[in-house]
Amino acid sequence: MRGDLSAGAAGLGLLWAALGAGAAIGAALTNQLRNLPQRHLLIAIIGLWGLCPVALAAVSSLPLALVVFGLGGLVWAPFIPVAYSFLQSGLAPDEQQQVVTLWTTGATLAAPLGLAAGGPLIQLTGTHGGLVLSGVLTLLLLPIAARTVHARSRIPAPAGGLAPQSES
Repeated sequence: MRGDLSAGAAGLGLLWAALGAGAAIGAALTNQLRNLPQRHLLIAIIGLWGLCPVALAAVSSLPLALVVFGLGGLVWAPFIPVAYSFLQSGLAPDEQQQVVTLWTTGATLAAPLGLAAGGPLIQLTGTHGGLVLSGVLTLLLLPIAARTVHARSRIPAPAGGLAPQSES
């Protein structure tokens, strides 16, 4: 954000409300997204989420920041269901519990590590720089996600398991 938006604590509350409203709409639309090619959807969610903090860094008014935060919630809400569905679609039933547990453990560990790293990075780069850095780091995940997600479609089906979905 360019400056503090001159909004105070009420503005911060509105920003979080916009994120929540966007997330509620995104969650409500998640079921409709299952008809889209899941690997492309997953990559699009990562890319759009990465653009949100960059866009937020560029806005200079509270109304624009509210729109960006709302769109951020809209984009983020379907990520977990889409990611879990995509992950489970390529696993045999007896592999699902272990893999989902490993995934959840990784996410549980990543959150506090990200917060611990975020504080010093914000101190070093400032709020504006921290938002841009966050977005850029997320966008740098796109080639990794694309390669991993598309490579998964070439992996043979596990014996007795589900074949990865072929999508175009």
